Amino acid sequence: METIRRFSSVDYEHKQIKFQAFHPDTIALPDYEWYPVYRELSFSSEVWREILAKAADAFECVWLDIFDRFGAEVLANNLERVAGVKLQSSVLQNLEVIAALRDLDLRRQRLIVNVSGFEISEIEPLLSGLRRMSFSEVVLQVGHQAYPTSVADTGLQKIPILRAAFPGTPVCIADHAPAENQFAQVIPLLAFALGCEYIEKHVCLRRADAKYDAYSAMEPAETERFAALLSVCPDILNGPFISASERDYLAKTVQIPVASRELRAGTLVADTDLIYRRTAQPGVAHATIRTLQRQHRLLADGIASGDALRENGFRRARIGAIVACRMKSSRLARKALLPLHGRASVERCLENCLMMSDADIVVLATSDLEEDRILESHVLDGKVGFWAGDPDDVIQRYLGACAAHDIDVIIRVTADCPVVSPEIAHHLVDAHFAAGADYTAAADHSPGTACEIYNAEALRRVIHLMGHAQHSEYMTWYMRNNADIFKVNMVELPSELRRSYRLTLDYPEDLELFEGLFVELDGRGQLPTLDNVFAVLDSTPGLAEVNSHLTLRYKTDPELIGMLDQVTRIRLDEMLTQ
Repeated sequence: METIRRFSSVDYEHKQIKFQAFHPDTIALPDYEWYPVYRELSFSSEVWREILAKAADAFECVWLDIFDRFGAEVLANNLERVAGVKLQSSVLQNLEVIAALRDLDLRRQRLIVNVSGFEISEIEPLLSGLRRMSFSEVVLQVGHQAYPTSVADTGLQKIPILRAAFPGTPVCIADHAPAENQFAQVIPLLAFALGCEYIEKHVCLRRADAKYDAYSAMEPAETERFAALLSVCPDILNGPFISASERDYLAKTVQIPVASRELRAGTLVADTDLIYRRTAQPGVAHATIRTLQRQHRLLADGIASGDALRENGFRRARIGAIVACRMKSSRLARKALLPLHGRASVERCLENCLMMSDADIVVLATSDLEEDRILESHVLDGKVGFWAGDPDDVIQRYLGACAAHDIDVIIRVTADCPVVSPEIAHHLVDAHFAAGADYTAAADHSPGTACEIYNAEALRRVIHLMGHAQHSEYMTWYMRNNADIFKVNMVELPSELRRSYRLTLDYPEDLELFEGLFVELDGRGQLPTLDNVFAVLDSTPGLAEVNSHLTLRYKTDPELIGMLDQVTRIRLDEMLTQ
């Protein structure tokens, strides 16, 4: 409060004041070397409200330096008093902070973005996301604090580079030169001469009494002499864009992603699985995690809550297309073996699965009942693996196939889909890994063309939590009905991958459509890709109308839907109570 009173009397027309609001447990983990200091220096939300109220009365503008979720909460509770927000370079990839700021109406606030430690090519993507928050002005800032910061590390050489790279964007310098050195007052003037519109300096009442951070802080009399200095120093403008000290600063202070909860082996990592902290642990950045998963990698081993993620902790996932098939169909007897222009329908389905570019293996999964053993003779001369498992619990059957064939990620297909789409499968697999999901499916598609993507680990969790899975031929329900437990990723397919045709085999009318479709495709010498299938049906509307009146029972039967909603719901609260 005394600092506010004293510096408000400095004779300068556009003086402004900035504070750093943080909480020790949301800026760092206890293993970080400055954690005890953070505890000592933190204030409660109520105290911050008093500070900001006093500052708003005394200064033209009040700014907040946001380091963590707590700082964002202080901002949210004092928006009418805070005219500007600053984000340090070590916070720019903290998705917790960015998400908290996105929830606020910040159209009246300005934003200073410190870009120390980032190359020019990395800055524009960061700014692009921040500009979408609609701040009234976005300012780029150079300068970092290194305890002590040498004069050569002021970052003045960056100012003309940033102004050229981002024309029209104001530039600010955060100067941490030694306060007793003449350059502490020269450097801001050089920055102004180079085009800076904002200058940041640390201040204190008396350096001798300041326990922390006194090195670069000017006292009131020094601050008042600011405008009197006219010297320049060309040597300050030399140096690499990122100094070794600056690189070391970012490496030591950057808040890296750590696990927000226990993550099991075989898991894909989603944004919701991560929090961001300063820590002594080595770990990879968020962008590296995303790159690894786009390469179809998943966690090789489980990690505990609070653990950082390492690149060598990921391994390549083995992806398998598992085709579920039984001989017990009541509406269309033995439909898996019914010929579609000379080929069994199940073989047509398996042939399309073999065209799925992401599948390391295709497995035909049936029951261990005698009536289903005939399917083993339809694995396309051994090109397709075979698994016979639980007759009723389809999830257990899938897990058995995964164990037998070492599968981590499942492309789930049912054999009543003779033209299941390799194109859609590729689109969904990529979306699954990019999102770090447990389950991925198309939001809308032609029935019979789309698969679903499951992590084997997620199916193991179903069995772990429930013991067994009733009606798990409707496996989808176990994911979508428990989105609070599983990471569900519904994907909008591109328009060229969607039509309203019914392309699943369940009734005699479906059989008639597929017979006509394959007669046409085989006659043209074309593979049953989605483009070719749609081209045939688009050009022969009469064929598509053969089964257009039919519906999917699991989408239209309210009694079935109600029963599935009930039996597939995993009630963790009841399990914990028991």
